[in-house]
Amino acid sequence: MSARSRLRRLAAAPRPVLTVLGQSWRCDRSGTAQVLLISLVVGILPAWQVKTTAAFATALLRTAEGSHEQVRGILFYLVVLAVLGLGSQLLSLLQNRAMQRCQSRLSAHLADEIISRASRFTLSQVEDPGVQDSLQRAVREVAYRPGMLLSQLVQAATPVVTFGSVGAILWTLDFRIALLAMIAPFPTVVAQILQGRRTHALEHGRSEERRRINYWQHLASQPNSMKEVLAFRLAPVVLTNHRQLLARIVGADLRMANRNFGLAVPMVVLTALLTVSAQATAILVGSSDARHVAGLLAVIQAIGMLQASMQQLFGSVSGMYVNQLYLRNVNEFLAIEQAPESQGEVTFPQDIVGGVEFRDVSFSYPGSGRRALDRVSFTLKPGQVTAIVGLNGAGKSTLGKLIGRLYEPTEGSILVDGVPLADFRLDSLRDRVSYVFQNYVEYQLSVGENISLGMVHEADRSAERVEAAAREVGMHEHITGLPQGYETQAGKLFTGGVEFSGGQWQRLAIARSAVRSASVRVMDEPTAALDTITEAELLDTLTAASAGRVSLLIAHRFSSVLRADRVLVFDRGRLVEDGDHQELMRLGGLYAEMYEAQNAGQNAGQSAGQSAGQSAGPHEPGSSAGAGVAPGAVSKAGTEAGTGVR
Repeated sequence: MSARSRLRRLAAAPRPVLTVLGQSWRCDRSGTAQVLLISLVVGILPAWQVKTTAAFATALLRTAEGSHEQVRGILFYLVVLAVLGLGSQLLSLLQNRAMQRCQSRLSAHLADEIISRASRFTLSQVEDPGVQDSLQRAVREVAYRPGMLLSQLVQAATPVVTFGSVGAILWTLDFRIALLAMIAPFPTVVAQILQGRRTHALEHGRSEERRRINYWQHLASQPNSMKEVLAFRLAPVVLTNHRQLLARIVGADLRMANRNFGLAVPMVVLTALLTVSAQATAILVGSSDARHVAGLLAVIQAIGMLQASMQQLFGSVSGMYVNQLYLRNVNEFLAIEQAPESQGEVTFPQDIVGGVEFRDVSFSYPGSGRRALDRVSFTLKPGQVTAIVGLNGAGKSTLGKLIGRLYEPTEGSILVDGVPLADFRLDSLRDRVSYVFQNYVEYQLSVGENISLGMVHEADRSAERVEAAAREVGMHEHITGLPQGYETQAGKLFTGGVEFSGGQWQRLAIARSAVRSASVRVMDEPTAALDTITEAELLDTLTAASAGRVSLLIAHRFSSVLRADRVLVFDRGRLVEDGDHQELMRLGGLYAEMYEAQNAGQNAGQSAGQSAGQSAGPHEPGSSAGAGVAPGAVSKAGTEAGTGVR
């Protein structure tokens, strides 16, 4: 490294510390000022104590020689020493109280900054493992690193004042004592800095390992995964992977501890030798000069204070150095720029007239050489329900996310009534596009909030709209039977919560979408977790065409597809067929193949059921539907594993 680079790095070293101080000042000016002022006062008290101790020792020596006039002076100096000691303790208590307040507000401020920054990322950024690692490191450090850095900054200010005042006293006695006392803590501090650098390098490289450990812990502790862990007896697999990761981390920690121990021992010995040398020099100077004998006690005290202040100063500086390394994790995350998203000025239409047009749209996931969508062109008409079908990986879910600009097309353009999506205000667009995601979120909030989140940015957020949406999905009666009705806590994560079945959670997700005043509704396998009867009841509501609204249904069950006005068939990212059910069946292509494969499996199931039913009784109601397709007769797992229709 060149001399210029070293100077540049040295000049940049205080920046993180000054940044934290500035952030603390913005969060709590009075508290920060109080902390700094008290640190200066506490720093100068040791010099007064040394001077008072020297005067006390002189008075005590004269009294021993027969000068009884010094008794009052001895008592006075004892009172002063007591007041200085008590004052130092009280000031430290006040400083700690102010510091805790500043630390709490600073950590809260930075934590809010991190979450605010993360909430502005695009979906592609959030899915980036590198961004995830950076986020995890930032979240891990923000709870205490900024507060520690602020505390160490204040702790460094106090010994600087002490060093200047007490060091000046020792220097007037003998500069050798002052030098030895000042450099004695230095070897130990060097060891602390080197140990901190090693630990930071080790922890920085562990982000993915930490996430993997959290993943295995999640599998072994969360209800949604434990059912499968128990059913498949996967505990040995989970424990083996968890233990292997822990063994690697513990092994690395032990190796690091051994290296640090080997470095610390000689440094501690060197510090002790320098300390003894300073004390021996003071004793020799005092024993050879009668003028210093009386003040020898104060000199020894000053050496201890000077060394303590230097130890504190070096320790604070080394701590600040180490903590600013970790604080880089927070700053690095906050420095991640939001992926550019074009912001238009056009308000998204409440009623769509011409439709949503995909014009030669292609999309590739970052880092993937394969196109998830490959030059697709079609128009989604308002007042129609358009179903999207295809094999796994055909690009169906990706297509739905492009409409709400959760992803941006790699090539081509999407237009609404002839206006490119990029020309609309992003908030206006998002407020007019409603989703039912395949992997919907189970919000651990009240039941009413689970639904009302769908209209959080709308002017009318009345309870009547929430109840109407619940009635629409058939959940109102169940909700009113809960302990607190719509105020009941959903999910068992928090105290007093009520757990729902998968189908009930999905109906809450559908209600959250339905309550929204949307111009476009995207439904990605919206009935996958519902039973056959509930699905049949709900499909008529979901697939009811609405004038001015574009409805997109991504489905793997043909019981859903048959209710659509139009079907688009995708294969490997390309649109291969387009038409209604009858047209596609006459075409005899991929759609017909998938339909016949699913229908054949259902017919086989019905035949088996009829054979059993001759002795066991009639089928339950709702076991069949129009066009020879039983709604929900083929399970999601069976469909994906067998026909691959999604």
